[in-house]
Amino acid sequence: MSARNTLALASIAASCSLLPAPSPAQSTAEEAAGTPPETITLPEIVVTARRTEEAIQDVPGSVVVLSGEELERSNIENTAEAVFRLPNVSFTENSDPTDLSLSIRGITNLIGTGASGPTNGVFLDGILLNPTGATSGINPNLVDLERVETAFGPQGTAFGRGTIGGAINFVARKPTDEFEASLSADVGSFPNGGARAVLNAPLLGDGLLSARLVAFGDITDGFVEFPPGDGPDSVGRNDVGARLSLRSRPTDRLTLDASVSFDRSEFDASNSATLISVEDDNPVSGGSFVDQNSVDRFLASLQGNYEFDIGSLKSTTSFFTTDVDTLDDTDFTSLDFTVGSGSLDEQAIAQEFRFESDEFDAPLVGGSVSFNVGTSISFNEFDVLSVLDPGPDAFVILGESFGLGPLPDDGSTVTTGSEQEVFNFGVYGDVRWRPIPELEIVGGARFNLDRVTEIGETVSTGLSAFAIPSVPFASGEETFTAITPNASIKYDWSDNFSTYFSFSTGFRAGGFSSGLTGFDSFEEENVRSFEAGFRASLLDNRLTISGSGYFLDYDDIQVAISEVVGGAPVLTIDNAASARSVGTEIGIGLLPVEGLRIDAQMGLNFSKFTDFSDSPFGDLTGTRLPNAPVHTLSLVGDYEHPRDLLPGMRGFVRAEYNFRSSFSNLLDPDLITFDGFDTVNFRVGLRGERFRLEAFVENALNEVYATGSTSLVAAGLVGAPVNVDVGPTRQFGLRGQIRF
Repeated sequence: MSARNTLALASIAASCSLLPAPSPAQSTAEEAAGTPPETITLPEIVVTARRTEEAIQDVPGSVVVLSGEELERSNIENTAEAVFRLPNVSFTENSDPTDLSLSIRGITNLIGTGASGPTNGVFLDGILLNPTGATSGINPNLVDLERVETAFGPQGTAFGRGTIGGAINFVARKPTDEFEASLSADVGSFPNGGARAVLNAPLLGDGLLSARLVAFGDITDGFVEFPPGDGPDSVGRNDVGARLSLRSRPTDRLTLDASVSFDRSEFDASNSATLISVEDDNPVSGGSFVDQNSVDRFLASLQGNYEFDIGSLKSTTSFFTTDVDTLDDTDFTSLDFTVGSGSLDEQAIAQEFRFESDEFDAPLVGGSVSFNVGTSISFNEFDVLSVLDPGPDAFVILGESFGLGPLPDDGSTVTTGSEQEVFNFGVYGDVRWRPIPELEIVGGARFNLDRVTEIGETVSTGLSAFAIPSVPFASGEETFTAITPNASIKYDWSDNFSTYFSFSTGFRAGGFSSGLTGFDSFEEENVRSFEAGFRASLLDNRLTISGSGYFLDYDDIQVAISEVVGGAPVLTIDNAASARSVGTEIGIGLLPVEGLRIDAQMGLNFSKFTDFSDSPFGDLTGTRLPNAPVHTLSLVGDYEHPRDLLPGMRGFVRAEYNFRSSFSNLLDPDLITFDGFDTVNFRVGLRGERFRLEAFVENALNEVYATGSTSLVAAGLVGAPVNVDVGPTRQFGLRGQIRF
């Protein structure tokens, strides 16, 4: 952490801690005047971290929630922006919206698109957005959200497959019976701008039918420059999208929710810059300019909830698809050496039924009991086609290396196509027993079955065949099963203090990797987690503190390794490693005086390979896991003046601080290790029930930082050009909103 940023953080913290609370004399004077002092408390937080709606203090596990108000005030509208606020969560991200790699408590995807499921699940209203492990669907533009909730640690029972590190669930606002409309717009200094519109209206009275429509658009020129004469000045990206939601309550017992959403992103290239330009605080692309990249996402869902006398039955049906088309520089240099084109199509159809019982007396065991049971089924398909086309510089360099002079373009290409299908079936349940009102004991498990089918081939023509041989058409099918149990115990020592201990497990199915002769299968990976924690509410609910400590045992890790076979590089996947992760998360919410709120999230993570002796880099046992910084910190201070400065408008000032310590996104940290980075945002303006106007500066100290490496060195090719993904540089702007 730089000295200037440390000073900025210290100034924010000091100013917050020195603001005095109302004195007893002031309170007495107000009571004597007949105007009792206003009670200020932190709002109650409701979550669905265990797939049932409950207060966060009732959850026996580490959960962090960003409310809809907090998302709006911080202008958080996608996954990458949200995870910046989460402890022990890291990410590799650039302007390519399909390229987002998440790490939770040190657990991340180490095999890319070869996976048959994710390590960390990303959900929208409980619907999995990365069912095949691809990243094309997990970073959409998400606006008009009610909250974002993150459950840390394996969530194998509650959420199922692909949540061995944790689960992030975006909860969209639902239609209401009241008319509501709003328009908002912003403009920034890249330059960039955007607009949002929200319309909510009751279509039929008495709650029979209500609709909510959200539409948005964004345009930006980006912040990574291209060399002069090599295309535009900087990377560009455009986004448009809309979501239509319907809610119907035909009876007092039945609620139906239907939703259809679509968004499209067009982008020039990824925010990849040379490492030396990042070190010089002036990110410049090291690649050739290519401007034909897009991703389309579509999600349709139907959810129904029926309230019986003894509980509720919920059904969720969903269809999700992404379509990615790319044409981009793949040699990561300014030379026209290789250009890659490709398409990626992902589809998922899922159905889930879940019954949640009411709490009822249990005379045989004493106290009360409730239970959740359910079943799920999904069909997931992933198709990818990539074409590697050597450019003219490739033939010049190759010919001159043999003393032959420039060689003619002989139509060399390397075309790789693969199709993966995953059928998943799950049955789960848990029982919650309260022998006394203060004590809750929970036990549950899920049975998972994944049938993975994969087909594919690689065809090399011309001179390319000497570098990358063809792989004949091959196919494979494997079935993977697992039972993931969980258990917890929570005790409420008082209304304001509780402690818990939990045990949970997670599972990711195996799959296939291609070699020179066909497919080789790899096995599933597993995680076991032990966690203890507490939650406390103090100072008449003006101060909340939560803390957790955890131990994760991570076995049979699926790792993608670049090996040289017969003189050719081959990317293979194997269960090559085991690891351990130990750490803690601490969250603090504070209302010291009326109008001032302080929120802090701190994470400490020590994750390392406990056995990785057969890596291509030698014995990596004891080295840190990729994408796993030791320290993470988010600190937010928001002050809103308690009196109107203009009719219906109150002034506010807001500061946001985010920090990640040093990390590497490669298996061998000796190849590249990135310095830690911190960002500071400031916002000031007026806000009220109908209007909001703010001026902002994001990344105010103009920190130029890398979130990961995009060059071929990531595949273990030492000496390859080093290019890195970079985060946004400093931006000034204005943002306004009007509600009708």
